[in-house]
Amino acid sequence: MVNSELTLLESKHPGRDAERQYELLVGIDEQKHELLKTLSLLMDTDKLHHWQKHHHKKGLPLMQHIEAGTPLIILSGEVGCGKTALAQVIGTPLAKKLNKPVKVFETPSNIRGSGLVGEISNRITETFESVKAKLKNDELGILIIDEADDIATSRAQNQAHHEDRAGLNVLIKQIDSIRRSNKKLAVIMITNRVVVLDPAVRRRTSLHLIFERPVGEKLDEVLAWILSGTDYSDAEFRKLKSIALKKKIPYSFSDLIQRAGRQAIFNAIENNVAFDISLFLEILECTEPTPLIEEQKLN
Repeated sequence: MVNSELTLLESKHPGRDAERQYELLVGIDEQKHELLKTLSLLMDTDKLHHWQKHHHKKGLPLMQHIEAGTPLIILSGEVGCGKTALAQVIGTPLAKKLNKPVKVFETPSNIRGSGLVGEISNRITETFESVKAKLKNDELGILIIDEADDIATSRAQNQAHHEDRAGLNVLIKQIDSIRRSNKKLAVIMITNRVVVLDPAVRRRTSLHLIFERPVGEKLDEVLAWILSGTDYSDAEFRKLKSIALKKKIPYSFSDLIQRAGRQAIFNAIENNVAFDISLFLEILECTEPTPLIEEQKLN
């Protein structure tokens, strides 16, 4: 029986809001493409069979490993770079590509429970059972486990408690059991500290995508997107970029869009003036980048 306190967030796809949010994720086109491609192939096993039958009539031994693989994906990298945002909305392009409804589930922040003996193991089991029960045979499912290092930390870590190790063992068994079920379910684990994940978890991944802060062409792309709808010269754009690059650490996507961009828009509205590159530059100069993960640990 599922613990009533264990509440999974659930969203249905395709959806207009999710589609808009997906399009607004700028600067991570490669991650968007790879995640959608991998999920679609994990869910559409018929396509794999038809491809093999057409191109390799005698079969490919490697395909047996692919078909028996674990539907697990890891998204890792710096904070504020779109990992969670992408996972939350990928269901809509996936639903459209495969022409099937998709349900996206998110584990609650209290997935670990209160620390009682056996509780974390029970809650992990309840999570997977609940998701499978809510999926109809014609539906596709995605289970998002954010801050995955909280329940998938390596058993070799010195501070690893017995309950944590037990919970990790249950997590691995539940992930392995997906292929044996008749449910089309993929698990997306999100972490800022992929190095602490247990090797057994990392070995099971069908895809590991790394998200980094925008630099070079990615920075150009994000800045140009922010300034879409405004007029500016090449010289002004170069100055803006030089201001961004003067910081000791790169800005994250959320630093540029959510913090500096939003504040610049607020100031323009408050002063009843047009939003332009000079206003954004002024705000950006006063906005310090979010500390890197390692720096956050030290502070």
